Amino acid sequence: MQQKTNSGSEHRLSTDREFYKIFFSIAIPVAIQNFLSSSLNLTNNMLVGQLGDASVAAVGLANQVFFILNVILLGIGGGVSVYISQLWGSRNIAPIKKVVSLSLFITMSVAFMFFLPSFLIPRSVLALFSKDTSVIVLGSQYLKPISFSFLLMAPSVCFSSALRSTGNVRLPLITNIISLLVNTALNYILIFGKLGFPAMGVSGSAIATVVARLTEITILLAAIYSGDRVISVKLRDLLNIPADLVKRFFSTSGELITKDVIWAVGTSIYMIVYAQIGTEAVASMNIISTIKNLAYVLFGGVSNACLIMVGNKIGAGDDKTAYKYAGRFLKITLVLSGILGLLLVLVRPLVLSPYKVSPLVLDNAYRLLLASAIMMPATSFASVSIVGIMRSGGDIRYTIVLDLIAVWFIGLPLAWLGGIILQLDIVWVFLMISLQEVFKAIFSFRRYKSRKWINNVVCGI
Repeated sequence: MQQKTNSGSEHRLSTDREFYKIFFSIAIPVAIQNFLSSSLNLTNNMLVGQLGDASVAAVGLANQVFFILNVILLGIGGGVSVYISQLWGSRNIAPIKKVVSLSLFITMSVAFMFFLPSFLIPRSVLALFSKDTSVIVLGSQYLKPISFSFLLMAPSVCFSSALRSTGNVRLPLITNIISLLVNTALNYILIFGKLGFPAMGVSGSAIATVVARLTEITILLAAIYSGDRVISVKLRDLLNIPADLVKRFFSTSGELITKDVIWAVGTSIYMIVYAQIGTEAVASMNIISTIKNLAYVLFGGVSNACLIMVGNKIGAGDDKTAYKYAGRFLKITLVLSGILGLLLVLVRPLVLSPYKVSPLVLDNAYRLLLASAIMMPATSFASVSIVGIMRSGGDIRYTIVLDLIAVWFIGLPLAWLGGIILQLDIVWVFLMISLQEVFKAIFSFRRYKSRKWINNVVCGI
């Protein structure tokens, strides 16, 4: 009996070591990439913050277009990850190129649809978010040039998602680091007119982003196509995408993209509500969103590791271990959220000190960061549950319903009530909107316990 007990303990220890070894090999590179991205974005935001409230608000509103596109592209990338991680886990390699080809075609098509209005009628696009003429004029100077980066983002998201799902997290990390360093350096040079360049303000920031995106995709494609990789698709692959794969992909990933669009559009409407409160409110939200993203970098790594590791187990037919892994990810998330929430509260004076904006904007941002820290456990728990656990099992339909109710039946009505009807302070409006995260956390946990999210979506490919 003692021997069996020891044997069982050794087996659990071995599986625990395997879990954390794989977890850290995926989560840490992704977290580092997200950290670098968020920290350099914070630096860029601080550079724009030297130009005043209107410039910060203008870039924040223009970035709503980028935000919606980015969410859609990441949704497609998430669909790619669901399929490829399960295919990789089941050692079914051949169909991977077909999945990458399809996702590349879709991402480029979507990016082009966002590029056209952003380039041709930027002021009309921004007028959807704000009626402040000065903000619209400044925002159009940013949105028009940055629209070219949309066409470069699409293949980058597609190939990076595919690489991570096959266990190659290093290449996306390296290309992202280079891109972000280029972006930050050019932001400083072009915004303020250094090294002989004219001072271009917000337009300079947009141009810097385009050059950085071009650098990123160039290095990424050169590395992929110079090696023998399973995702290096050819033109013939793009022209020979099986119809049954298209149908299967959209039956699951189409729902995933729909869910992300529902969430992104709703979140952008929140910005319209903030704009009704005032330009200072928009500037405050733009500042804290960038800082908050830096605090959330670890959860991006946890979600990616969860999606890939749990997806691998589902693809291999090991549902029991998949469920066990998912539970561990939720525990890790709760511990991290408590630690990071406390840190966010403590560093508020430090991270806000570089901004040259009005006292009202700084005061709003200071209080909003406290509110963000309070809501961090619920927000991160819901995020890892939905993006990591449910996506890994292809349980997209449930997440659509969850986000639809949370955003459109809880968040938006409360935003309208607090911001427009009652005209409450921006912090109270933010907290009212954040109640949707509590709702999602509760119901995503109930879904996890039911095990109904475990589905093998690649069986038969």
